[in-house]
Amino acid sequence: MKSELTIEAIEARKKEIDLEINALREEADQLDVALKVFKRFAAPSIEKQGEDDNKLGPARPAGVPTLYEMTYTVIRDAESRGKAGLTSREIIDAIAKQYWPGLRRQQVLPSIYTFAKQGRLNKSKDGRFRSPAALKNNSTSDDAEAE
Repeated sequence: MKSELTIEAIEARKKEIDLEINALREEADQLDVALKVFKRFAAPSIEKQGEDDNKLGPARPAGVPTLYEMTYTVIRDAESRGKAGLTSREIIDAIAKQYWPGLRRQQVLPSIYTFAKQGRLNKSKDGRFRSPAALKNNSTSDDAEAE
């Protein structure tokens, strides 16, 4: 007799599970319909990219000078105010402020170092970038002082 009760209990539980499965399937179907409606009528979503997803910042704005011209200009402006050149961080900050909002170091720093390798800019041992004219002026004044 115990085996009959056990079999009846198992069959009853199986019916409960079947009812739950059917209810879940109906809910899943309703959710599918809701998703279709949302996809059809909702505004397109803009996924927020993490900092690592987009390593580069915004593209160079239209109408701004070339990177070399921007770099040369901010260095010359600093030198005219009496600074002995600019660090890479100062160059990037000045370009971002004057010309290119949102600029990130990775976008332009390799090119700025290339300008120094090519002799278009001078990079001193202290890490400051200078205009070629400033270096020539400093070396001629140093020569004059040595005499």
